[in-house]
Amino acid sequence: MRKNKAGQQKNGFTMLVLDDDKNITDALYSYFESSGYTVETENDPLGALEKMKNKSYDILLLDFIMYPICGDQVVARLRQFDTRIFVIMLTGHREVAPPLNTIRELDIQGYFEKSDRFDQLELLVESCVKSIRQMRTVYRYQDGLGSILGSIPSIHQLLSLDVVLGRILGQMLLLGDNRHGFAWIKPKRIISSMPVENLPDDIFQGSGKYEKKLEQFLKEDYPQLENAVQKAGSSGDIQEFDGLFLVPLKANHDIFLGVLGIGRDSAYSDVQQRLLAVYGEQVTTALHNTILHMLLNINNRKLSLTYSRLKESYMQTVEALRLLVDAKDDYTRGHSDRVSMYAEKIAKKTGMEESQTECVRCAGLLHDIGKVGVSDAILCKEDKLTEEEFAVIRRHPEIGGKILSCIDMFHNLGEIVRAHHERIDGRGYPDGLRGEQIPPETRMISIADAFDAMMSDRHYRKRLSLAKAKEELEAGKGTQFDAGLVEVFLELIANGELGELEGT
Repeated sequence: MRKNKAGQQKNGFTMLVLDDDKNITDALYSYFESSGYTVETENDPLGALEKMKNKSYDILLLDFIMYPICGDQVVARLRQFDTRIFVIMLTGHREVAPPLNTIRELDIQGYFEKSDRFDQLELLVESCVKSIRQMRTVYRYQDGLGSILGSIPSIHQLLSLDVVLGRILGQMLLLGDNRHGFAWIKPKRIISSMPVENLPDDIFQGSGKYEKKLEQFLKEDYPQLENAVQKAGSSGDIQEFDGLFLVPLKANHDIFLGVLGIGRDSAYSDVQQRLLAVYGEQVTTALHNTILHMLLNINNRKLSLTYSRLKESYMQTVEALRLLVDAKDDYTRGHSDRVSMYAEKIAKKTGMEESQTECVRCAGLLHDIGKVGVSDAILCKEDKLTEEEFAVIRRHPEIGGKILSCIDMFHNLGEIVRAHHERIDGRGYPDGLRGEQIPPETRMISIADAFDAMMSDRHYRKRLSLAKAKEELEAGKGTQFDAGLVEVFLELIANGELGELEGT
């Protein structure tokens, strides 16, 4: 027999052997256990299916001819709940082997004619193991990317760069399945024309053999890595060098924020490299936004001067535009804050998911951002607007949608903001959407927007009483507003959940 043994040490792969002949299962158990696999056996096909429903295995070896169901029927049922397990079909009779189409349709990875030698079968199993190793890595990356994407909102909070970089390094080491690696960023590179003296030149964190101070890294490791790092920065592509994968952190407009180094014991597949590249893009966005968040707090008074350069970045930049809209018109100051708050409470009351609720909150803050494209003369006009002037005002949802579409991480808010003057009956603007065509987030914001407008003094009229505003909401159910959401909002008012309101 062919043996490629390394003692009794387990190799981390599990196997289920299914055959109605106990002598066969015993022989295969002995052979593959001694090869380092964790092996379980079963002589009943139906019992094997129950085992596989309750426990995951990497490889299934099974006979074709069995009772009460044959091997192909076992695999057909198996594929209904497990598409990842690798299957090798065994048969002792060539003339009754499963058809090739059956093998393909059931995604059976191998076929083996029984004999008293298991060399060829072991080769098939080893081929499966190689594929499983690759797929494990792909699944691990997919799960890791999902975890990172899910954690992005928390990264966008006011966290220090050290904390953010530490989280990124830890996640990257999990993705790379290696304890050796580093994360190195240069925060000041994010924007060159804005005072950033309060940001460090470099932030470095390492693990394993790279767990050292930046000065030591620059002295001991960087001289060898310099060309590869520079190439990664200029090309934006992953580079391989000296047991490392170097993932560039390259933001828009050719801003090279830094590099991640991930140790590797063997070459990564093309799929793995693509996943690493996607992960690098996500990390770059998170770091880009975190650094901008810091800059916007440090340079809050200079936000208006830097907006044109930061429009593709973090929410705080858009926040500056929202403040700018409020500042253009004394009568609407604070309007966006209240609309955001009211709409967010509607979203929470309806049990909307946290991510959607966050969209409602942000879109509420930004719903009137398009008014930056409307002149002060029209916004602040105390007389009745002409038809031409009203047409200009009606363009602000469309303008706002276009502004937000320029911001990568908030492109999904553009549709919400664009539609905030649409009506359930289709008589709104700019697109004449009706009913379910209007995003649910927008339907919440529309109610909040109309209510706050009614409860505020405007150039052309005084505020309405609370009672009158509630009447108007009732009257608009099913025509201007989503009827169910109006009921939710009125309940919030009745319960005092909107805070102190005029006329209560």
